[in-house]
Amino acid sequence: MANIRHPDCAIRSLASEAKRRLREGAYQKELGGAFPYGASPAQKRLYIRLKELLDKGEEVVNPIRQLADEELLSRLSHADKQRYVFQLAADYTAMKRELDHRLATARGEL
Repeated sequence: MANIRHPDCAIRSLASEAKRRLREGAYQKELGGAFPYGASPAQKRLYIRLKELLDKGEEVVNPIRQLADEELLSRLSHADKQRYVFQLAADYTAMKRELDHRLATARGEL
């Protein structure tokens, strides 16, 4: 249904701008490539962080310590800390596997 009454409204222009960015893939260009399919927002943040560390040449020795949000951990209860750490470990494993697969594919190893 077309908006006949307000063809120049601000929301219409914002929506068309967002659609243009999606068509051009501007979101993925800004973040250095496409995210793994079906990744949650937490996994996407973790993927970005892992990619940044890899680009700097840093090695991830202790992923929980290096990737955990210290401020968030300080506010959580003991049970919530355990849940957060388990989820972080699962997300790290999935994103690390995906990143390793993409690097191997780029090198032609697969």
